[in-house]
Amino acid sequence: MANVTQAPPTSRSNGAVALTEVQKLAKYAARASFDDLSAESRKQLPIHILDSLACCISALGAVPVNACREQVADFGGTGPCALIGGGQANPIYAGFWHTALVRYVDFMDNFLAPTETCHTADNFGVVLTLADYAKRSGRDFMLGIALAYTVQSRFVDHANFMTRGFDHTTQLAFSLGAAGGRLLGLPEDKIANAIAMAATNGASFAVVRAKPLSQWKGFASSESALNSLNTLFLARRGMHGPLQVIEGTNGIDNLLHMQIHIDWDKQGYDGVPESTIKLYNAMIHTQSAIYCMVELIKQNSIDPSKVVSIEADVTRMTYDFSGGGLYGIDKSITTKEQADHNLFYLLAVALLDHDVTPAQFTPERIARPDVQQLLKKVSARPNEQYTEEYPRKMPAKITVRLQDGTTIENEVEDYPGMPSRPFTWDQVVSKFDALVKGRLESSLADEIKDAVRSLESIQVTDLMALLTRIKTPTLLAQEALL
Repeated sequence: MANVTQAPPTSRSNGAVALTEVQKLAKYAARASFDDLSAESRKQLPIHILDSLACCISALGAVPVNACREQVADFGGTGPCALIGGGQANPIYAGFWHTALVRYVDFMDNFLAPTETCHTADNFGVVLTLADYAKRSGRDFMLGIALAYTVQSRFVDHANFMTRGFDHTTQLAFSLGAAGGRLLGLPEDKIANAIAMAATNGASFAVVRAKPLSQWKGFASSESALNSLNTLFLARRGMHGPLQVIEGTNGIDNLLHMQIHIDWDKQGYDGVPESTIKLYNAMIHTQSAIYCMVELIKQNSIDPSKVVSIEADVTRMTYDFSGGGLYGIDKSITTKEQADHNLFYLLAVALLDHDVTPAQFTPERIARPDVQQLLKKVSARPNEQYTEEYPRKMPAKITVRLQDGTTIENEVEDYPGMPSRPFTWDQVVSKFDALVKGRLESSLADEIKDAVRSLESIQVTDLMALLTRIKTPTLLAQEALL
């Protein structure tokens, strides 16, 4: 193996070595152990892992996901990593594939900060892949997830990437490098260099979340996975990068107009219980508003043809991302990518169908006149008090006005899935069963659930042996004809 000379450390005037921010992060990653996980983290980790696997399985067969699979087939080689849905690839393209799967359906978990957000499950594909590649235990896999979630979340609540025009996939360079380096057993210096190289080239722009939305919003994190995996293996071979990528001249601090300083010595590894699981298949900031509408419909019988208007009072973040604020609003809703980030469509379809699942984003459902007409009657406005309570809570109020003058209102503080109301194992099993129904045999689904619940006592290769048995809907249909 070729060796590349390591860059010298920075020194203080008193002769002591001054670690860069990336080197401090690398120390935090390298020292992480399963014993560092809190009881709540160990309880929530299988729940979030099963949630992520449900998202992965439900994405199989989607047209843009198939394009990613073809990319893997052409360039991903033949091993050594097993793939969800069958086949093998090298770890770089296996990580790309698994990241595409967990992200595409947009039903995965998230982390909420006052002015920023991220999809913590964007870390899942790389961590799963490297845990399989390195023949790690289920406990190692759980630690990798906890480490990645915590690192990304800290860069979200300690910095202002999105308000400076960067997408929340940018922070993956830090979280994937940290967790990936730990799973590969890299020493601190190589973890630091992997992160530095990935962060230097991993910046992505928040325009991907602006309207009109494209398919790339669901695959930007897959590109981040490619970047981080490539730099991890280059760092393992001895290549080094700009360790001062954060605080150095023209570094990230300069771009954000602030100093990022995270005291990693005081950080635990509780990023998973701090994350939020989605109750509905829609962008995270719309969850409370949808929940509010669904609860309103449960309590009242409403004829959609008699609706005059639907008014939504929401947090500023909800309004900016999905209600016509900072990131705009799509005037015409014709695709899944537009629909699942449009509060008007989401509230209209929730009133009509009493739920928001992948079924509400088929081309036929989106185009149906009932929802297209009703969404034009929806409006939204930011509520200052709700915004002050966010992200500890996510309040929302829905007001439905009918032709006979009746006004029906409902208000909620949050929804099941937030850290204040975390999912239980039974709740995530229900979500898993609904998402994978018809996509794999019930016996295999049960084996996967049992494996996830038993992660502390199995190897990741045991789990992957089950996941590689899953077949895409196309293959299932072809076999049914034989």
